[in-house]
Amino acid sequence: MDSAEQIREEEHFRQVERAMLYAEDAARKMAAIASDLEKDGAPEHLVTALTTAAESIRDEHRRLMKSVYWRAPS
Repeated sequence: MDSAEQIREEEHFRQVERAMLYAEDAARKMAAIASDLEKDGAPEHLVTALTTAAESIRDEHRRLMKSVYWRAPS
C-alpha cells in the first residue's frame, strides 16, 4: 500500500472511530438522563424508553466495532 493510500485509509478509520465515540456518548447520556428522571419520579414509560434506546445504541456500537475491527477478510 502506498503512502497516500495508507493516509487516506487512516483518515477513514479516524472518521469511523469518531462516529463510534458519538454513539457511545449518546448511550451514556441517555442512560444518565433515564437515571435522573427515575430519581425525580418521572413516568416509567419515559425512563424505559430512554433505557431501551441506550441499550440499543450500545448493542449497535458493539456490532459496529466487530464489523470494523474484526471483519472477515475479503
